[in-house]
Formats: sequence, C-alpha cells, structure tokens
Amino acid sequence: MVKFKRMNLVDWTARLSKVTRRFPVTFVYIVIATVYFCILVSRYLEYDCKAFDFFMSLWSLSGIVLSYMIHLFVEGKGKGKQLAVIASANIIWAGICAFFACNYPLSGTLTAACIACCVAIVLGLFIIPFYGQKDDRPAISFTLNILGHIGLAIVISGILFLGLELLLQSFVYLFGFYIGNTQISYLLVFCFVFLAPSLVVLQTPSAEEMYAVRDWMQHKFMNEVIHFQIIPLHFIYLVTLYFYVIKIIITWTLPDGWVSWLVAALMFLTIIIVGLLYPVNFRAEKKPFDKFVLRYLPLVVLPLLLLMTIGIIRRFSDYGVSVLRIYLLAFNLWCYAVCIGLYVLKAKRLSWIASSFAVSLLILSVLPYNVYTFTRDQLRRDVIGIAGKHGVTQFPMDKLQVEKLLKKLDGYQAGLIVDKLSYLSDNYDSLGTDGIVEEWNVWSYDYVDEESVSADTAVDDESFIDIQYNVSGSTLTIPEGYTSFRVVKYEYNTRYITCATRNDTLSVTLPYTIGGKKMEDVISMPVAELKKIYKAKKPHSVVFYGKNTCFYLTSLCCCLIEEDKEGVLEGVLFIK
Repeated sequence: MVKFKRMNLVDWTARLSKVTRRFPVTFVYIVIATVYFCILVSRYLEYDCKAFDFFMSLWSLSGIVLSYMIHLFVEGKGKGKQLAVIASANIIWAGICAFFACNYPLSGTLTAACIACCVAIVLGLFIIPFYGQKDDRPAISFTLNILGHIGLAIVISGILFLGLELLLQSFVYLFGFYIGNTQISYLLVFCFVFLAPSLVVLQTPSAEEMYAVRDWMQHKFMNEVIHFQIIPLHFIYLVTLYFYVIKIIITWTLPDGWVSWLVAALMFLTIIIVGLLYPVNFRAEKKPFDKFVLRYLPLVVLPLLLLMTIGIIRRFSDYGVSVLRIYLLAFNLWCYAVCIGLYVLKAKRLSWIASSFAVSLLILSVLPYNVYTFTRDQLRRDVIGIAGKHGVTQFPMDKLQVEKLLKKLDGYQAGLIVDKLSYLSDNYDSLGTDGIVEEWNVWSYDYVDEESVSADTAVDDESFIDIQYNVSGSTLTIPEGYTSFRVVKYEYNTRYITCATRNDTLSVTLPYTIGGKKMEDVISMPVAELKKIYKAKKPHSVVFYGKNTCFYLTSLCCCLIEEDKEGVLEGVLFIK
C-alpha cells in the first residue's frame, strides 16, 4: 500500500518558495497578467481594446510560457549564462510583441505571423529544454506529465471557480448583496490566469526527475489506453478511408472535401501512437505487434494522404487560391515528410516532428514573402490576366469599366472576378485592389445582376443551378404506389433549405408528417440531370425519388457546393 506524506503549512510554504526561486520570471509574468486583466475587468463598461491592451495581453500571457521554457532550458548552467539567455529572450520577445502592438489592429498577414510565433513558443516548450538529449524519452515523458498537470489545474481551478461563484450567489439570496458581472470576472481571472498557471509550474518535476529515462508503457493503465483505445480508433479510421478509396475507384469520382479532415485526424493519431510506442525502440524484448506498428504504421497511412492531396487540388481547380488552402496544402506536404521520415529514420527520434512543424509555420507566416503576400499577388495576377484578355489595357478600372468587363464575361468568369476582388478587399483592404480598380467598397451583387450577366451566358456557370418551371394550368396525378402528397415551398420570403452536393449528387432532406408522426426523407438529384434541365431553353418538370417518397420538382435555386444553407426549393412531395 502506498503511503502519502502529509504536508503541513510549513512544507507547502517551503515548496512554494523553492519553486518561486526556480522560476522567478514566470511568476512575475503570472502576477503581471493577473493584475492587468483585473484592471481590464474594472473598466469593462468603457473597454475598447487598443494597442497597449493588445500588447499587455499578448506579452504577459505568452511570456508565462516563454519564461517557463527558458528557465527549464538554462537550468544547471552558470548564473551568468542563465541571466544572459533569460534577459535576451525576454527582451527580444517584448520587442516582437511591441511590433505587433504598433500595427494593431493586425492585418491578416500580421495575425498569421503572431499566431505562428505563439505556436512556436508552445511547441518549443516540449523541445528546447531537452536539446542535446540522447533520445526523446525524457521529452515525451515531460509532455505527457505537463498535459496531465494542465488538465488537473484546469479541473481544480474550475471547481474552485464554481464553488466561489455559488458562495457569492448565496450572499445575494441570503443577505441581499449585489453581485455583478465584474465580481464574477475577477473570479475568472484569479482562477484561470493566476491559479491555473501557478499550479502547473508548482507541479514541475525537479531537474533530475525531468531528464530521467522512463518507460510509461510499463504502467498498466497507459498500456491499455494505447492498445485498447487509441490503436483501435486508428484502425477504424484506416478501414473507413480504405473502403472510401475502393468506393471512389469503383464509382470513378473525385474524393469529397470532408475527407481532408478525416485524413488530418488520422495523421494526428498516427503521431500520437508512434510517440506513445517510442519506448519499444529501447527494449531488449520487443513485442512483435508493437514493433510492427511502430515500423510500418507510417507506410500504411502514406497512401491515404493522396486523398487529401486530390481534394486540395480539386479545391484549387474549382475555386482558385486562398490563404487557408495554401496552409492546408503545406500541411499535406508536411504529412508526407513525416510519414517518410518516420519510416526512413525507424522512429529513433521524434522531436524533429514538432520542430519541423514550428519551423514550417514560421517560414510560411513570418517571412516578408509569405502565404498572405503570395495569395494576394496570385489573385491580382489572375484578375489582371482575365481583364487583359478581354481588352482592358488601362488600370486601375473605374466602376463603369468593371461593369463593361463583366458583361463581356460568362457567368462563371464574372463570378470569379467578383469573388477574387471581394477576397482581396476583405483580406487586404485597399492594398489588395490598388492598381486594379479605383474603389471596391460595394457588395458583389452590385456587379453580378441580371444586366451584367445575361441569361445566355448564365447557363455556362458550373456551380449554380436555377430551375424555374411554370406549372400554372397543369394537373398532377398521384403516382401509383403513393397515397398522399404535400406541397413543398422553401423560398426567399419564408425560409431556406440546405442543399448538399457530394459525389455528383445533390441531396435535400424533406420533413413531412404522416399520421401525426414526424418523418423525413432524403431526395437525391443527379447533378448531370439538373444541369441538363438548367441549360434547356424550356425547362421541364422532373421527378426525383427518395426511400419512401418521390418529389415533383418545379423550382430549384442553389449553389452546387458541399453545403448550401440558402437553397430555394418548390414542388410536390408524394408519400407512400
């Protein structure tokens, strides 16, 4: 039976004093953050975030993690070296925070750079203190411990917050005290800005314990979590995706965009499994299953990354360049590198995975020519190129020239021009459209309307359906096998319906009531047939079928995208 040492107030005071001397700058940041957020709460009603507020929030919160990481890194080194590294790191980071604050509110480029820097600091906490170690077992053990400590600190802080809030509410009901939102906010600051980080720091193991080599797989609980929860979940993901590969090969269709999220989750699980099985490399007796998983799991996942690649390429082809798509493509390429690197290096070292992610993110976001500037320049080239092909020789264009240009284009190209200009204006302000148009501060609909896009050219739009069938004077007969009908009407003035397009099929879910019981059925409409009706000079009515219903279509207006929540649909639903 394990005996726990009883700690009195003197022991706790001694421990707190010891940890405070070990991480002095970290506790200074915690106090600064707590005091400043209390000041923010006190002026909540007139609060308007300014550059100084942004600086203090970013600098104090990120400084907690940065100083904690630096203290761990310089621990055991000479006093002079410790002071030099701690001072230089904090001064440099304060300067970076000041730079961001001077440019507040941040543009899209600086927002990405700021996020990238913060992510790099967080990842650096699990890498930099262990630089020079023979293997990655201490780093992974520290990561598991600190994640557990963070979870525990959040739970304790949350329980304390709820308990104190209940006590304050008791004062309201029992003694008639007034408790406003400000007092509750003070509690939040104390519990989650002061107490939670302090608890994490207080639980930091000593230097000897932190760098000790441990095999966490020897613990029965951890072993069962790995083998009976995480690996089976990964296997289910693998089976699902490989069955999906078989399906798209048989049907010869492009993968759905949703598959990228599933592949990303699969890759995340792969890295977790490899990290948790890492001690297998250093065991004299290796279990064949663990050895096989550690060695060949990245190769099993590698082909599935092609699904993500094809989905991303399809997005580029359909909708063009965007910042998020370039980041997604970079993540996909990083996943290829991780899988290949794990196999080639036989998973002997793993710290390079987090390091490469942080470095890649910084390169893509922080350098003068980054993802945002590349996207801006590419979109500008696209717009100027299309305009140049249709006779525009002088830039910037005024509103009249833009309208003339859009009249020359078909509906699809006109929509692309408007989308690209709107994207540039929304994400880059005037820097995006300077030199192309004189002013772009109107809604897209000012340009794409019935006058600028004629009916003859609108039929070429591959991502939009607008079917209108005149049913006045028509007589409908209930089809054989169906017993009743319901009139379906989702229009602009009442409500919309969600239209989902996947695997070249548009699906809508239609609710109906029969015998007092609410039911619903999914109506599937082949996109090819809808386009054929759309392009016809005289659209005709058509019937589509669900499991227990059939739908007589008279009107449909929606975009052929993964999910259009503003679809317009009219017709008659026949029920069996």
